Amino acid sequence: MSVGKEMKIHPSKGIVIRYKGIIDIDSLYKDVKSWFKKNDYDYFEKENTEKNKPQGNTLIIKMRAERKVDDYVRFDIGVDFDEILRVKKVNKGYSGDARIIIRAEMIFDYYNNWKTIPFLFYIYNNLIIKKKIYTFYFPKIYNEMMDLNSLIKKDLGLIR
Repeated sequence: MSVGKEMKIHPSKGIVIRYKGIIDIDSLYKDVKSWFKKNDYDYFEKENTEKNKPQGNTLIIKMRAERKVDDYVRFDIGVDFDEILRVKKVNKGYSGDARIIIRAEMIFDYYNNWKTIPFLFYIYNNLIIKKKIYTFYFPKIYNEMMDLNSLIKKDLGLIR
């Protein structure tokens, strides 16, 4: 398998979590944001919208975070509260249907130092540091992605 400019860690559509029931959106949002901070990620929001609809509000929140591991590799993680549908206020938070998607990837040469010499970039990734990519970087970001997945599922009450 050839290593390019980026390497996706998640399955093709991301890790998809579906949930129907009571959601403490504020707590879940704060916990994910706190997880990014605790793991030294720089966090930003790509989108945070709410649409009022007769059957209940729809929320879309797209959280992004990145961490420079070293001068060559950066980890990017995204959490999309892709659709939280039919949201209605109840005693313990909100009631609704949620689809949350987690995506993670490694970005190589994020400073673009090798942009003008793609052949050497290819040699470096696929011969010189390939073992480090698969034995150090990949397991690290994979474990972080799965830890975040567990945090979200725990907040939703899907795991204990």
